[in-house]
Amino acid sequence: MRFETFVAARYLRGKRKTRFISLITFISVAGVSVGVIALIVVMSVMTGFDNALRETIVGNRAHLDLSNPNGTPIGDYVSAITEIRNAVPEAVGAGPVIQTEALLRHGDGTTGAILLGVDPALESDVTDLATNLTHEGGRTMGMGNLPGEKEIVLGFRLASRLGARVGSEIAVVTDKPTVTPFGMRPGNQVFLTVSGISQAKMSDFDNLYAFVDIPTARMLTGRKGVDAIHLKLTNPFLADEVSRRIEKDQAMPYRAVTWYESQEAFFEALRQEKVAMFIILVFIVLVAAFNITSTLIMIVMEKRRDIGILRTLGSSSWSVLWLFILEGLMIGLSGTFFGVVLGTILAYNINPVAAFLARLMGVDLFNSTIYYFDGIPVAVVPFDIFWITLSAVVLTFISTLYPAWSAARLNPVDALRYE
Repeated sequence: MRFETFVAARYLRGKRKTRFISLITFISVAGVSVGVIALIVVMSVMTGFDNALRETIVGNRAHLDLSNPNGTPIGDYVSAITEIRNAVPEAVGAGPVIQTEALLRHGDGTTGAILLGVDPALESDVTDLATNLTHEGGRTMGMGNLPGEKEIVLGFRLASRLGARVGSEIAVVTDKPTVTPFGMRPGNQVFLTVSGISQAKMSDFDNLYAFVDIPTARMLTGRKGVDAIHLKLTNPFLADEVSRRIEKDQAMPYRAVTWYESQEAFFEALRQEKVAMFIILVFIVLVAAFNITSTLIMIVMEKRRDIGILRTLGSSSWSVLWLFILEGLMIGLSGTFFGVVLGTILAYNINPVAAFLARLMGVDLFNSTIYYFDGIPVAVVPFDIFWITLSAVVLTFISTLYPAWSAARLNPVDALRYE
């Protein structure tokens, strides 16, 4: 064991008369541990939410949307799908889509919606619409039917606002002009029967989206073709690569939009929120680092005579400097170690802990009907733990510099003269 390491460890143990300094040292270790625990748990929960929401978005949206660059409809979508499937080997599903805005009415309820026309036979290979169908907004999955001719599937919250259920008749109003004996009249109203209610576990889809089949969508919009062909790939993270390849291929005159690009603002907000939470919680570790600084300053003041003796016996100022840096790092590394271990254990067991606290306080800490998850999603990422550990160690190291520098520049003559 090096001389500096031995002396630093000896100073941390303390004597009877320095029990107060030992208490402050313990508080410093605990402070670093609490900060690291908070960082690991919060980052793991936020990463878990990010992953869960990403999976939900990927399931409810196509991985890739292909449309004509000039915005004109795609006429023969059957031939277009065959051409695309042959050109994109990564595609495991493809289907047409028509999108328009509509006004829905049922009884006294009226609300706006985004209407998607899909091919029910192909849509099951592209999105999770079929598995999202519920019976009257219930939790049992797989009930209800995909839309047929003059039928409509409503998002869960959209149906709730209208007071509609499976079998209800909905008036759908679009901007397609209607021919009357008195000329052209703006607006087209068609009555459709609710065949199913979709619970996508995404606020946008459950609040805004309704689904009809392609013939019904054409009847509502007056369009001859479809707006786009959307694809499901073997891996959603191949979407960027496939998109670039399609847009470079002269034989494929399509504009490609990936699932990430369609939700880029949402994912960017999640990323910025995670960074902001990391910065905020690092301040907990920073406060603990200030405790380490104050602890070392008190030790330097208490050990002035010892420092003077060490310098007189031949210890260099660099040796004294390194001694107190090691002492601070021992405190910080101890706190970081316990924080990483306890934080990881707590992150993996956050749901039982949350359930216990909920019973203890009589409060529902995680309402699954609001968040759409059966439990708190958690993803413990080793890379995040590495950065948290590194941040704690760096802050600890910085906190030791001033006390160690003060001890190193202490004049041994002055230190011994006044003791």
